[in-house]
Amino acid sequence: MKANLFKRMRTRWIPALAAAAALSLVGVGITAPAAEAAGNINPDTPSSLTINKYDGPQGPRGDGTKIDDTSGLGTPLRGVEFTIRKVLTANGEDVNLDTEAGWNAIDGVVVADVLDGTGFTFGPEIKVLTGADGTVTQDLDHGLYVVEETDPGPNNIVSPAQPFLVTLPLPQSGGKWLYDVNVYPKNQTNKTTPTKEVADPSKLVLGADVTWTITAPVPDKAGDDTYRSFTITDSLDPRLTCKTIAVDGFTEGTDYTATCNGQTANIEFTSTGLGKLQAGQNVVMKVTTTVNSIGDNGVIENEATVTTNGSKVTTNKPSTNWGPLELLKYADNDKSATLGGARFEVYDSKDGQPIAELTTDENGNASITLWVGNNDVRAKDYFLKEIQAPAGYTLPADPWTGPISVSANGENTPTTIDISNKQKDRGELPFTGANGQLMLTILGIALLLLAIGAAVVRYTRARKA
Repeated sequence: MKANLFKRMRTRWIPALAAAAALSLVGVGITAPAAEAAGNINPDTPSSLTINKYDGPQGPRGDGTKIDDTSGLGTPLRGVEFTIRKVLTANGEDVNLDTEAGWNAIDGVVVADVLDGTGFTFGPEIKVLTGADGTVTQDLDHGLYVVEETDPGPNNIVSPAQPFLVTLPLPQSGGKWLYDVNVYPKNQTNKTTPTKEVADPSKLVLGADVTWTITAPVPDKAGDDTYRSFTITDSLDPRLTCKTIAVDGFTEGTDYTATCNGQTANIEFTSTGLGKLQAGQNVVMKVTTTVNSIGDNGVIENEATVTTNGSKVTTNKPSTNWGPLELLKYADNDKSATLGGARFEVYDSKDGQPIAELTTDENGNASITLWVGNNDVRAKDYFLKEIQAPAGYTLPADPWTGPISVSANGENTPTTIDISNKQKDRGELPFTGANGQLMLTILGIALLLLAIGAAVVRYTRARKA
């Protein structure tokens, strides 16, 4: 595909512009100089190629001469690798540029032809690396060379230099020759800074959804380059799982494909979507995740990586912060007498609505994990309202407890609250002591009256008899 692109850009090489000076010579054809010009090449004059590597937009083509004032060229790029290969033969003809036949053998040749390899043979690869000043000089024999940028090194390059052809010596105007050639292939690096923001959760309790918004500026590219790839990858924290992905202004399936599965949240632009990208445009991706746990640390950070044409930049690391709250319910200030069945409502404001409910277990314990803030905010106040006391115990006159500061302290140490209940009053029991003696006295009097009554009845019956 690269070869076809180069062939579509085929032109004839004008000798005065025959160096890849400010631009790589993609598709620029070589024209053989006049026979008398080839005749004044000095085969004994040594030749060299100096590659000057800078970051920035492309300028006009150079002529192979050295630029003394480099202040306007951009930032030098160190550590860029170039691979140089000498073309030995073209369609069976020796490429000896000290002869007219050698120049005729490469007449009209473009870089796409050479990269295709058909009909050409090459010498061994020579790899060079730019220094701290962005330059590297390689002594080379006379000949035709194809030069390719093969490794950007530590530089975050969006648009590398295109492969180019250069002859040593290089034709100049007036039948002159340049034996020490300087080229200035430019690179476009990625200078964008994507950002990431986190929204408040859909609920304040564990299991809620949290949405992360990634804003990725589209970086500049070279004028002869295209956006060949654009992806945003959000490798989620294990405590999160991906729920949905959306990209503002673009259509899934047409402009991009999305992968939302477990801890993977990724979008990749299609050729259709890439064609819509413009330098400086913001691509806004929204990833909705579910918070499943807080692990050993309630501070859940997350970052994303944006890749354009192989260049990578990362976002900041926002965080959603969660903290545990634990409750102990016990009787009459005796913590060993724990109570189950106490019910509480959880509020983030006394004036609001309950956000959750807790019920103590048989050991008097209840716990909940609550959202406490984003980024640097790692504590939040909550309130508990007791709505049902354990069986046999009374609700307190004031059922509210709080404010309770719940925090994500980085160690998953819970905030603990202890709440006691009083037993209900017992019912009225029978009198004891003196009251018991009184009952016996009353019983004795009753028995005495019965005896008297029986005696009266017997006496009356006896008289009648």
